[in-house]
Amino acid sequence: MLFNNVESYEGILAETYDMRTGSASDDSEFFKKMITEVPGAALELGCGTGRLLLPYLDAGLDVDGVDCSKDMLDICRAKAEKKGQFPVLYDQYMQHLDIPKKYMTIYIPAASFILLSVREDAMNALKSIYAHLEQGGQTLITLFIPKDLFINKGDEWAPGFKGTRSDGSDIVVSSKSNFNFLEQIQTKIERYEIFKDGILIDTQYSTTKMRWFFKYEFIMMLEKVGFKDVSVYGGYSLQEVNEDQNFMIIRARK
Repeated sequence: MLFNNVESYEGILAETYDMRTGSASDDSEFFKKMITEVPGAALELGCGTGRLLLPYLDAGLDVDGVDCSKDMLDICRAKAEKKGQFPVLYDQYMQHLDIPKKYMTIYIPAASFILLSVREDAMNALKSIYAHLEQGGQTLITLFIPKDLFINKGDEWAPGFKGTRSDGSDIVVSSKSNFNFLEQIQTKIERYEIFKDGILIDTQYSTTKMRWFFKYEFIMMLEKVGFKDVSVYGGYSLQEVNEDQNFMIIRARK
């Protein structure tokens, strides 16, 4: 049995990432459209195993990637090699971004920004993004508020996803969460049960802390860093966000 606190997606979290995300995604065409609307180089923060980045390279877009998980980046490189690609990838935390290049678009998909559970890290990440944007460049950041879980926050394990590993074993994932409402922190525990021929052979756990941000709070954070023309959307079709939604897309310019 293994229990890890998550600062980056290593080990079984990296190994199962493609299982949980799949190949199809609502955000793929959205970010592609946003990148082409503001021509120039783009940077994906939290590129993971290359779910978005590798197809964008196939499409001829100039996109680099950053992730703090060595395991995820290794998987990304292996997938890229099979396609004859050589992506530019950086092993860095977004709050300590230090790249000798500036970009017209810096985007963060899959609400990865909320993994910055320390408020100082969140502000430093926004400062780093601002510093690595060309004048007139844009940032696109997805945010998630776990509204549905506020009501159902009991101790029961909720089913997550199932998948099969390359060695033929099956993985069943379940999770439960607790909340600190004052600090806006969700602590999520995930359980990974590994079965071989129907027999449980291993159980691993991970703990992830996530901070959620509210609309006007995040706008003020962006403005404090120096961003302007901040827009908040409730979906990939760029509709106006409403109170029933728990997902936001933030778009801001330098």
